[in-house]
This record gives sequence, structure tokens and C-alpha cells, in this order.
Amino acid sequence: TDKIVGAEALVRWNSPKFGLMAPSDFIPLFERNGFITKLDFYVYNKVFNFIQRQIDAGKDVVPISVNMSRNHSNPDKFVNEFISKFEKYDLPPSLIEVEILERAAEESMFNLVAVTEKLHAYGFSVAMDDFGSGQSSLSMLDEVPIDVLKFDQNFLRNSKNCEEHDKMINILINLGKQLNKKTLFEGVETQEQRDMLKELNCDQVQGYFYSKPLDEAEFVDFVKQHL
Repeated sequence: TDKIVGAEALVRWNSPKFGLMAPSDFIPLFERNGFITKLDFYVYNKVFNFIQRQIDAGKDVVPISVNMSRNHSNPDKFVNEFISKFEKYDLPPSLIEVEILERAAEESMFNLVAVTEKLHAYGFSVAMDDFGSGQSSLSMLDEVPIDVLKFDQNFLRNSKNCEEHDKMINILINLGKQLNKKTLFEGVETQEQRDMLKELNCDQVQGYFYSKPLDEAEFVDFVKQHL
């Protein structure tokens, strides 16, 4: 419908020394030194606070998804800390979606199953991010009880605009629907891509076709214009 139904919280580092830095410039370092888990919770708190301020001001809100890095190794500790921060605000869980990485499923299937089940118990939605970028895609689908399949943007970047490629995209969407998962394609940049996915009954799409990453003020205005 070309209406906004959600958003994803992204990280940029506005460094006094290096300027605006993309995640690829600092996330790998944070994953190596362990700081990434602290960054996760920093983002969660920012998102909860933002939504609360919007609600208190009587402004429109949409669900926002947040990313959980693969460095979290203790399901109970992660969920307890996540809930502890969330309960400081007066928000419905339906406004938050937690994204887990498919590559993390390859490394710690049990942890992701436990995290997903615990988050579901509190009413949060869980998405599998970058689906199709790893090696365990099909084997883990019946293990991790996710709600949303976010298909990796490379499916569209590698498109040759041929009938065979469209058939593959259709199979992926139907796979998600057969498993009662919501389907979402990332990396949508053109009208042609959007129209193709709409024709194939993909539930949602995300990408530069609709918007580049926005700061808070720009996002508030975007929501107002596109609800």
C-alpha cells in the first residue's frame, strides 16, 4: 500500500575525529572486543525512550525493530536485561521487534531458540535477519520459532531480471507463507523490484526505494507523511 508499517533502528557513529562513520567501520571492532553487547542495549534504550516520547506527545508511532548481535551467549541474561530496560517505560510489546541473525543460528542454535521463546512469552515479535545469507537456512527454520523472515538484500542485488530469478523469489516467499512466517525483502531500491515483490505477494519490503536512513526528526516527519 506504500504506507509505513514499521522501521528498523540503525547505528551511525558521528565521530568528532572521523565524521559520520558507517557500521562497517566500527561494528567489526566492537564484535571483536565485546563492546557490541553494550551498544545493543544502548540502542534498545534509545528506541524505547523515543517511542515513549512520541506516545506521550500524542504523535503517531509504528513498530520498531532492533538488532541482537550474535555475541550474546546467555539467553536468560539477555532477556532479563532486555525486559528490565523495557519495563522502565509504559509501552506495549507489540511496538518492538527483535531481529536475530541467521549466521548466529549456525553458531548457537540452542541460544536462539531459548531467546526467541522467552521473548515470545513477553509478547515481542522476533525476526530472522539476513535470511539466506548463511548455510543453515532450511535446517533451522523448524528449530527457531521466528515470526518474520527478512530475506537478505543480495537476493535482489544479484537479480538478472530473468524469469528463473523471479521464480526463485516466488519460492522463497511461498516457503515463508507455508511456514506461517511474515515475509520481508530488504534492499528494495527500484520501482521494478517493489512491483515484482508486490505481484508475488511479499508481505513487506524495506529499502532505499522508500527512504534512506533518517535521523529522529526526519523519521518523525516521514511517519506523519506516510501512515
